[in-house]
Amino acid sequence: MENSSPADRRIPTLAVALLSAAGSAGAAPGVDADTWAYCATQTGITTTVSKSADGPMTFSADRAEVEDGRYLLQGAVRGGRGDQQLNADTLFYDTNTGNAEARGGVRYQRGSRVLTGDSAELNLDADTGRFSAARFWLGDRHLRGEAGALDLLGPNRSRLTDAGFTTCDEGAEAWRLTASELQLDTAANEGIARHARLEFMSVPIFYFPYLSFPLQGRKSGFLVPELAEGSVTGTTLSLPYYWNIAPDRDATITPRLMSRRGLLLDTEYRYLGPRSDGQLALAYLPEDRVMGRRRGSVDLRHRGNPAAGWRSSIDYRYASDSDYLKDFGAQLSSTSATHLERRADLDYRGDTWQAGLLVQGYQTLDPSLSPADRPYQRLPQLRLRGSDAGPAGLRWDLEGEAVRFDRAEGVIGNRYDLQAGLGWPRRWAAGFLSPRLALRHTRYQLQRSDPSRSARPSRTLPVFSLDGGLLFERRLGVGDDTTPVTQTLEPRLYYLYVPRREQSTMIVDQAGNSRVFDAGLPLFGLGTLFRDNRFSGVDRVADANQLSAALTTRFLDGRGRERLRASAGRIFYFQDREVTLPGQAAETEARSDWLAELRANWSTRISAGASLQWNPSDRTLNRGVAQLRYQRDQRSVLRLAYRYQRERENFTGIRQTDLALMWPLTPRWQLVGRWLRDLRDQVTLETLSGLEYQSCCWALRVVQRRYRVDAVDQRFSSSIWLQLELKGLTSVGRQVEKLLARDILAP
Repeated sequence: MENSSPADRRIPTLAVALLSAAGSAGAAPGVDADTWAYCATQTGITTTVSKSADGPMTFSADRAEVEDGRYLLQGAVRGGRGDQQLNADTLFYDTNTGNAEARGGVRYQRGSRVLTGDSAELNLDADTGRFSAARFWLGDRHLRGEAGALDLLGPNRSRLTDAGFTTCDEGAEAWRLTASELQLDTAANEGIARHARLEFMSVPIFYFPYLSFPLQGRKSGFLVPELAEGSVTGTTLSLPYYWNIAPDRDATITPRLMSRRGLLLDTEYRYLGPRSDGQLALAYLPEDRVMGRRRGSVDLRHRGNPAAGWRSSIDYRYASDSDYLKDFGAQLSSTSATHLERRADLDYRGDTWQAGLLVQGYQTLDPSLSPADRPYQRLPQLRLRGSDAGPAGLRWDLEGEAVRFDRAEGVIGNRYDLQAGLGWPRRWAAGFLSPRLALRHTRYQLQRSDPSRSARPSRTLPVFSLDGGLLFERRLGVGDDTTPVTQTLEPRLYYLYVPRREQSTMIVDQAGNSRVFDAGLPLFGLGTLFRDNRFSGVDRVADANQLSAALTTRFLDGRGRERLRASAGRIFYFQDREVTLPGQAAETEARSDWLAELRANWSTRISAGASLQWNPSDRTLNRGVAQLRYQRDQRSVLRLAYRYQRERENFTGIRQTDLALMWPLTPRWQLVGRWLRDLRDQVTLETLSGLEYQSCCWALRVVQRRYRVDAVDQRFSSSIWLQLELKGLTSVGRQVEKLLARDILAP
């Protein structure tokens, strides 16, 4: 599903090319300058504009005769007015009526539209007339063609008889579209083609006895069919129908006939209003031949701006069964999902105050997960946050929350949390210092909890922090003195003190087990060194008496762009951390792991990044990510990544390599591929391999994709993607370009 608005809808139909024949301004949708990189340079199309766009045409010729405003011009006749140009061997022109008869080598240009013929009858004031045996060019669209006759019926209407056109270079017409008659009306935004035929490599591939299409924008009608092959669905034939409901609403209805599964109806509805936009996708399979039952999905996304400072959003997802995403999901991440989130948000952001209302729930796709272990719903959650400057440079902040946690089994209840803080931030050119003192109070109202304990537990804690850093700079010369580079050195210290409070007995279920509603441990990274709570959520406030130390250095070029950044840091603990999540032991290490990050963009073509978490006590790497990317141009990319996470209790660990490339074998042939492999289990998670061929006016892409959809039975899905793109016209087959953009070309 695309995230574009109805106004941005790109329709891959013949309308794109036929629109070009109208000569309207603007480039064809989805066409950029690089599209025509393999084409010969066009000649004979100029964009000269005369100084005066008003008044009569002005002409020059070898010989001229005039009588009562009627001219007979002979020999190298040239005329112009504004963006109009007319050349011929002989011209009869009546300035009183604007009528002109041109003979021999007639060439008429208006803007980027060029018409030529042996003869023409024109009214230059009304932009009407007729060309016999006409040829036409549209330079902004790289389109050329011929017509037995071309009638200009006014500034907005034209008719072509026995017309044919292509975007290919002359003498190398890989594709061509012909029509016995072509009527174009830019005012009505409509074109009509009769007996239209599309040929590729001189072989007819489509025939349309009657074709109506929009000259700009959108129009209801069938889109180009798609044919695909996959191991899960079999051969799939899709026939999309586009419904232009209104300027701000549209829908695409796509029946998909799958040889193994049956007929699936896929529908996407989109809307765009002055203060909201969204899309709704519905899929329904009446009977899956493999599963023997009905299947389907729902995906709703809404974004709104109801008033100044207010934002709203709705995200709702549903799948009929746990295997639906594995069978029909398009991405590896979606096929491995265990829960589908449903949420609605309403947020306000002002200069001083921010507020938010959230309703959140989940559909659990894993039926083996017990109700007591499924995620909590928030029904609802209300958040409030404020911050502003006070007297004497002080700054106050206030953060509050009220939330209802609910689910079918286990302890549930309400939670109220309020934190008020007062800071005195000081900043200088060479550094900063920011002390802060806060008080946090949390209270619960529990149900289905341990009856031997209070159903209204509470916790009150002070939080003190002192954050400070320095900034040093020096100028360096790289290569020569004309390429200055600035290096910074930025040490930072962050002290945090939070006294210990017993919290394991605050939320206890009826079986006597300690529980949490939403607390967890976020991924340990450089950003977590400067948090006032090592836990996410509110159910746990970590005890702390610690000092975080970090050092960052940056290299900036003469324009202030960051070419390299390196950071390292760790935490020094002055006491054990006894507040933990349920089932975890107290942490007694005196120092945390080392954290380090490196980001380099020293060259416009090469970028690299790495991050690691190193335990110096046992000299082990707990987590590491490294990536190297070389991008020679827009479509020549090589990316290599490695991901590692050490095995620990209840976690099997990660060791993955990810190699992706799109690289030219010859000036026209591109090799594309991706190999995502799990080194721990010695299994391939996903592969992508194929070729792309580019010519002036067409491109062919064929890709085989194979990915693992189930970790238990090691089930794989394999499919072949084939796309034929006729540049400036249409695309036939699956959208391989989107797959390449997502998995290979994306940064």
